[in-house]
Amino acid sequence: MKRLLLGIVIVLALSTSFTIYKGNLLKLGYDPQLVEISTVHYKNEQYNVIYMKRDGNRIKAKYFAASDFNGNNVYNRYKNWSTGKNTVLVSSGTYMDNNRTPVGLTIDNGVLVNKALTNDFDGLVVVYATGGIAVSNLKNADLTLSGGGIDASKKFDLRNSAWDMQTFINWAKSQEATVFQTHLLVYKNKLAIYGNSSTKSAERRFLAVGKDEDGKVVHVIVHCPAHATLYEGTKKTLDFLNNFKDMEVTFLINLDTGDQDVFKVYNKNGSVNNTIKGRLELEYAVNLLAYYYQ
Repeated sequence: MKRLLLGIVIVLALSTSFTIYKGNLLKLGYDPQLVEISTVHYKNEQYNVIYMKRDGNRIKAKYFAASDFNGNNVYNRYKNWSTGKNTVLVSSGTYMDNNRTPVGLTIDNGVLVNKALTNDFDGLVVVYATGGIAVSNLKNADLTLSGGGIDASKKFDLRNSAWDMQTFINWAKSQEATVFQTHLLVYKNKLAIYGNSSTKSAERRFLAVGKDEDGKVVHVIVHCPAHATLYEGTKKTLDFLNNFKDMEVTFLINLDTGDQDVFKVYNKNGSVNNTIKGRLELEYAVNLLAYYYQ
């Protein structure tokens, strides 16, 4: 009788442990219907692709642009934030100067980090607190805003209007938005980079947002291991997304693969994908773009 009771206790303990373990896997994972990780060969080029559907707004973006005023660096901020989160991927973001300061207009969760709007980058990226991402072309002065009592039909010209700039900064603060500048490579499904751009050849990583063949919004990270110039890499990636993925690209921006080549991808069960990754560990990042499932 004692042996029988002991056996029942062991079975129950194992069952409980399995349930907790299984629960953690579920907690750390994401819906595989919304995220597809693949390595694709197209026209003799390799593309590592993380394809994310925004159906139901379950897949969200979060950007860490700089250290906070309490001295917490980007890595520690991300580490604290990511506890208990169902992370899909985390990647280095945009450019930094020699002092490891973000280049161009930068606002982090509503806090102004760098007010110096640069003419070097036409892409203005807005990451909303709700997890969405929008990009405008500063050259076209076509920035529109929603929320915070702003007229959604008004177009803001940040390069030529100090009033527009201050209104935008105030809006970003009220909405706890994150803002940064980067190379705008594709805009409204057309190349926005020219053939006379930098001749430097390197691995390339891009963020593309657009619509799939059913007209639904998708976010796609494309990592291209083969070295190419920014123009060549952009042109090939746009062709790949248009023709292989049947995607109409609203915008495509560059993600840094240089001094902060950080890229960590997670499988659907929460384990780390060791096939698609950057050269450096997360702590080397000066800024980070994360996608997560909620």
